[in-house]
Amino acid sequence: QRAFHASRSQLAKNPYTVLGVGKDASTSEIKKNYYQLAKKYHPDSSKEPGAKEKFVEIQEAYDTLSDDKKRADYDRFGSASQQPGFDSDAYARATSSFGGAGFGDFFGGGAGGPGGADIFESLFGAFGRGGAAGPRQQAVRGDDIEVSISVPFLQAAKGTTKTITISPVVDCHTCHGSGLKEGLQKTTCGSCGGTGTRTFTIQSGFQMASTCATCGGSGSVAPPGSNCGTCAGVGKVRERRTIEVKVPPGVDDGMRIRLDGKGDAPLNGAGRSGGTPGDLFVRINVQPSKVFTRQGSNLYQTVSVPFYTAILGGRAPVKTLDRDVEVRVPQGTQPGEEMIMRGRGVKKLYRDDYGDLVVKFNVTMPRSLSPAQRRILQQYVQETE
Repeated sequence: QRAFHASRSQLAKNPYTVLGVGKDASTSEIKKNYYQLAKKYHPDSSKEPGAKEKFVEIQEAYDTLSDDKKRADYDRFGSASQQPGFDSDAYARATSSFGGAGFGDFFGGGAGGPGGADIFESLFGAFGRGGAAGPRQQAVRGDDIEVSISVPFLQAAKGTTKTITISPVVDCHTCHGSGLKEGLQKTTCGSCGGTGTRTFTIQSGFQMASTCATCGGSGSVAPPGSNCGTCAGVGKVRERRTIEVKVPPGVDDGMRIRLDGKGDAPLNGAGRSGGTPGDLFVRINVQPSKVFTRQGSNLYQTVSVPFYTAILGGRAPVKTLDRDVEVRVPQGTQPGEEMIMRGRGVKKLYRDDYGDLVVKFNVTMPRSLSPAQRRILQQYVQETE
């Protein structure tokens, strides 16, 4: 006899997709597709690239869909139902404690999606070589969190500090992440005897060593009734936290600020350690200004001056980021002519340099004239001609 070893992939595949059937497929259709694919990719006869890995996926998919209960659990809970020691009742209780939302939504996605109900995707146990297996833990990284905040234009230009509230995934404070009631410990898995794998025979007398579905390759399981009442054995909860975000001067609309390690704790299973939290990304939405428009670090402003100031010269008020100032309007200024105020723009991000403020003059004309004003202008025209 020849033995092959299989382990659930770190990112579980959709069994319907693997077998090429729809969710409403009959048992006979599932079995038919399974035999066709298993024959095509069997490592003893197939020359297809990656045949061994594909064969393992096919076997795991059939293992789920050929069992009525496993299939029903997958349809309801997604690949979370394939995780070690999955308890549908405890799962339902845990989801109800968060306003009825499933853990798919609770942990960032819809049930059955690649980022949704796959609560412990990275838990699938390690395995030895040549059919000998031993439990192993694999460290994973937690999910990132992204939030958006609105920042007034002036605060974005000059910098500010904002306070936000998030609800990241953290270790349960009651069980400290173990998923068990106080004083209890996991016991040796009865399905695999603590090895983390199970061996079974398939067609043609071949043997397959697969990661134990009961313990997920860890070699140990939680005793019945030992689940922590706070987290329903998950080992993780969401916790409301207040975070201060420093918005640097010069931040622009749509930019993201990264806070290392402020995201979700790694979902590597109750009682399993290792891994690092994800990061928190804060997207900045800068509110428009009624005075300025911005391009990079430069600011643009339109200032209206009466026609006589444009002709004779004078002074005009201009707003800057710091205060209102008066600028000199040169004699003979034309409509649309610009003045550049060096270094009065936005601070360049993470640099000790500033952009410019570009002032565009809009020359305004009177809609009506008094008789005296008309005579003066007519005299000007006569002298000009």
